Parts: sequence; structure tokens; C-alpha cells
Amino acid sequence: MTEQLVFDLPQRAALGREAFWVSPSNGEAVALIDGFEAWTAPVQWLYGPSGCGKSHLACVLANQAEVLAFEAAALNEAVVADFLAAPASAAPDVMLVEGLEGLRQAGEEPLFHLLNHAKNSQTRLLLFSQIPAAQLQLTLPDLSSRLKAIPAVAMHLPDDALMRGLLAKLFADRQLRVEARVVDYLLPRIERNYTAMGAIVAHIDQVALSEKRSITVPLVARVLDAMALEKNFG
Repeated sequence: MTEQLVFDLPQRAALGREAFWVSPSNGEAVALIDGFEAWTAPVQWLYGPSGCGKSHLACVLANQAEVLAFEAAALNEAVVADFLAAPASAAPDVMLVEGLEGLRQAGEEPLFHLLNHAKNSQTRLLLFSQIPAAQLQLTLPDLSSRLKAIPAVAMHLPDDALMRGLLAKLFADRQLRVEARVVDYLLPRIERNYTAMGAIVAHIDQVALSEKRSITVPLVARVLDAMALEKNFG
């Protein structure tokens, strides 16, 4: 029997505001992005586990405003100095610093300068991280205290309503149409973890493609059993 070749074609993720599922676990974060023009403080913070939708919300924000994004791990004096030297007319609507948990010691002072600039110029600055300020390992005391004083919004693990919507979206991003019973079957049997959900949907898609089968409950059950065996004995 000849094994069916699988072409791993890139899927198109839906990143518009209308594609973002709102539930009690992320509603405050969505409201922060939707209402960015009315922030009462120029610096805001949004944190949550990997895959919770932070990058999606960053894309939503970029569709509403001019955004200048910095990766925390790449922050240094030269990068920030270039930004601060630019004319005021070139200022973005929102500065964004992503992956704050990856901030290096060399980036602590530059981040402090960005915070001061945002405060003094009333330029909006949004920080993204997987963990809250209290869990960051920092060497600059002034930066640590400044970060802990910033209003922070947590994105929590998904509730059932959000998980159902996200599973449907993950299938749709791969141009897959599945019956509601497939999502209902998956819901109580997978980790309440955004990254794991994406991996499971990708694996189901790959198996369905290789076998040229529709995605049904029996196929999903078989995939989950195989993944469990691999995890236990792999």
C-alpha cells in the first residue's frame, strides 16, 4: 500500500476583530484594545499564557491605529535612541512591546526610557507578556517598581464557550468544515491550553489529509488515542 503524501500547506489565520471570540476569560482584554483611544493612563499591560490571543489582539489594534512594535528581547539603547530621535510628527498612535518575559538586562534601561517617554509625551504604550510584573526577573529596581505600578489586564485560560469558539476557528483557519458534534467531542478531552488546541487541530487535519477522510468523531477519537499513546510511551 502506497502511503498518501501530505502537503503541509500554510493555513490562513483569521486575525480581524470579527474573528476574535469574546468571553468572560478575555473580555477585559478585548475592551482594552477596542477602547485604546480612551485609555486613562498612557501605559497599559496585557498578559496571559502562550496562544491566548495576544498576537491576534495586536493585529486587531494595528488595523485600528498606527502601531510601532518592539520585541522586548531585541530592545537596546540604539533601537530606542533611534525612535526617540524621530520627529514628533512621525510618532505612532500606539507603541507596542511584545514578549516582555524575554527582556534581557541590556534592554532594561531602554525600556525604562520608553516608559518615561510615554508618560511625558502621553504616547500610548502597550506591554504584552506571558507573566505579570511580579514574576519578571529584573536587575533595575526603578524599572521593576515602575512596571508593577502599570495597570495590567490578565487573559485567562479559556472557558467552555471560548474553547468551543476557538476550536471552530482553528478548523476554519485551515479551510476545514466540521460538524458541531466533533467540537463537542473534543471539548472535554483536550487540555485547556491554547497551544495544545492548535497542535491537536493540526494533527487531526494531517491525519484526515493522509487518509483522504472527512473529519468525524471516530477519526478524532482515533487521533486522540494515538496521541495519548505516543505521549505515554514515546
